[in-house]
Amino acid sequence: MWLFTKRSEYNYIEFDYEHLTDWTIKTSDIDHTFNVFNTYVDASRDYVLEFAVLKVWSKADLRRIMNIISRHRNIKAILGIKPLNYGYPKNIQIVLKGDAGDSTRYMAHVLGGIEVKAVYENGIEHWGFIFPSKSSTSAFIDMISRNGNVNHVNVDKININDLMPAVMSKALLLLSPRELRIMRHAYRRGFFEIPRRIKLDELAKELGLSKATLDEYIRNSLNKIIRTLFNIEDNNS
Repeated sequence: MWLFTKRSEYNYIEFDYEHLTDWTIKTSDIDHTFNVFNTYVDASRDYVLEFAVLKVWSKADLRRIMNIISRHRNIKAILGIKPLNYGYPKNIQIVLKGDAGDSTRYMAHVLGGIEVKAVYENGIEHWGFIFPSKSSTSAFIDMISRNGNVNHVNVDKININDLMPAVMSKALLLLSPRELRIMRHAYRRGFFEIPRRIKLDELAKELGLSKATLDEYIRNSLNKIIRTLFNIEDNNS
């Protein structure tokens, strides 16, 4: 579960990844995009859920990529599939249940990372994460390098102390009413101060939420904030 540390400066890292042990590497000759718009990481390490929109340009390519996904050992199940338009190119909403053991986002999760971007195109995974320290960023790159090739790495610094006050003034444009209420309460109670004036479990009790639910709201809100900060396109567009 991701928490703020005593550091005020965080790393935002973007990179391209050839995940040699995942299904994505097998799609290098298929013209498609796979845009992830939401995820869930199971705390028990059993699985991850991936909510995405798959775009393909032909029926043959759709058949091939679905065959790859359904047969790969990293995919436990396809939980949902729904075409979003007629004809081609076709957009398909898809929900995958994957193995956490070989999951890039699970490795980031256990190191305190926040996922900001995940787009797969023609065998290459394009990722963006926030990490609480340089050491956790380096450890993450070392871990995923065991299962593939990491390229075009770019790291930017983010200062939470400077970011939060500026963002809260524009939050009405970024966040849902509930996200806004939660982030305002967390901000006023000192959750984002260095060091924190309130712990996550205490904040969750005040808001009448579980720790996991509150953590998800904070992650999703920060995801929107960072997308805006770095002008990252919405994966669901």
